[in-house]
Amino acid sequence: MLRSLAVFCLALLTALIPLASAPQAGPKNDVILHAFDWSYDTVAARAAAIATAGYGAVLVTPPVKSPITAQCRWYQRYQPQDLRVIDNCDGNKESFVAMVEALKATGVLTYADVVVNHMANERNGTTTFPGPDTLRQYRQDPDYWEQQRLYGNLNQGLFSPQDFHPPQCIRDYDNHHEVTHGRICGGGDDPGLPDLKDTSADHPWVLHQRQQYVRSLYDLGVRGFRIDAAKHMPTEAIRSFMPDEVIKNAYVFAEIITSGGVGTHDYGLFLAPYLQTLPGEFAAYDFPLLNAIKTAFSPGQPLSAIAHPDQTGNALEPSRAVTVVTTHDIPYNDPFRSWILDPVDEELAYAYILGRDGGTPMVFDDGTTAPPPFGQIDQGRWHNVWNRDRITQMISFHNQMQGTSMDVLYTDSCTLLWRRDNIGIAAINKCNSPKTIRVDTQSRFKWFHPYRDLLTEDPPIQISAPSLTLTLAPRSAHLWTSE
Repeated sequence: MLRSLAVFCLALLTALIPLASAPQAGPKNDVILHAFDWSYDTVAARAAAIATAGYGAVLVTPPVKSPITAQCRWYQRYQPQDLRVIDNCDGNKESFVAMVEALKATGVLTYADVVVNHMANERNGTTTFPGPDTLRQYRQDPDYWEQQRLYGNLNQGLFSPQDFHPPQCIRDYDNHHEVTHGRICGGGDDPGLPDLKDTSADHPWVLHQRQQYVRSLYDLGVRGFRIDAAKHMPTEAIRSFMPDEVIKNAYVFAEIITSGGVGTHDYGLFLAPYLQTLPGEFAAYDFPLLNAIKTAFSPGQPLSAIAHPDQTGNALEPSRAVTVVTTHDIPYNDPFRSWILDPVDEELAYAYILGRDGGTPMVFDDGTTAPPPFGQIDQGRWHNVWNRDRITQMISFHNQMQGTSMDVLYTDSCTLLWRRDNIGIAAINKCNSPKTIRVDTQSRFKWFHPYRDLLTEDPPIQISAPSLTLTLAPRSAHLWTSE
């Protein structure tokens, strides 16, 4: 009996030792750098610096074959000529793979911008891809193109007229059928982007090509997929072409632009069905929150409106939200330029999304070098945002606060202050005059312990009384961490 008990105790102790000694996984850096129009070589060269800045992933140019011209206009990256090949103004498959490996070596993930809704607007609106001239190029230099091949047989075409919806431009963006079956067109006589058919029991060719494309990128090491133009595809089509292994092991998020949150027409028409129909692994840009931010920072509007945006239907569920302050569509497309924030407000908004709890933040950096009107605009305002000191300090705060709770302690028309458990304090004053606020400190902070502001060189604050009074400078943000 005693021997049996001893054996049992030894076995129990042996089982418990690994649990007690196993290292605990720390917070994971998850901030996404949208390296908009950066070449793959540039991303690779900056891999170490990107990791040092605190990013966890980089979203890169669509890895497809797209037009290479003297101007290399940014929008050409979103006009695929062939899904089976990577060859565009920002690199080819060889440079793409080198970039993935360079990022991986620093612990940073590669996310790919995936464009599978449509093909290129070229050759008088043709619906034959990649076209006879390109197939001739493949035959003339088979060694080069084999090195750039993702999958498939380059001796034959990929898509033919039967793979596309009829050539009709979208005229009514409140018509769901028209948006998911029509072409995205410009003005005048523009024939638009040939729109691929989606799920079809009797014609699954398009579905299979999308599946093979995504799977091929995943096999190269891509661990995130931004689904471009997701509102232009039925939700069941999106679910169908994303392989189960990819959904399980990669971060999938969609671009579905809406003018607001719950209650707005386009939210109900496009974003709500996506969120309700697809599994929780499918995330999306948090355009409801972006619209709430834009409104809250507008003159005469209260900053308190974004104290609890989830309670008002103006923020997505945290696990499904990619939070943004701007995206490439906003400055580069006239219909969305009204969403551009004042430069100071934009920085304050970054402090908000990187200081709050909820969502996966994304930082937009414009690497476009082509001149206006189709290249870099607004005097390069978004160029080299990614490594600005204040942005990297905000990312540092976000990374330090991962996994901690958020509690809003004070808000009014100008200001917002919240804590992150008892190790962080964040505050914003959007107004043009200083604001003094007082908050209750009991059971909320570390007493007699310095909190250092990552965004200023101000002396640390120290809590030693039941209340704390702070004066926030005009148009300022503060992110204090306990030392």
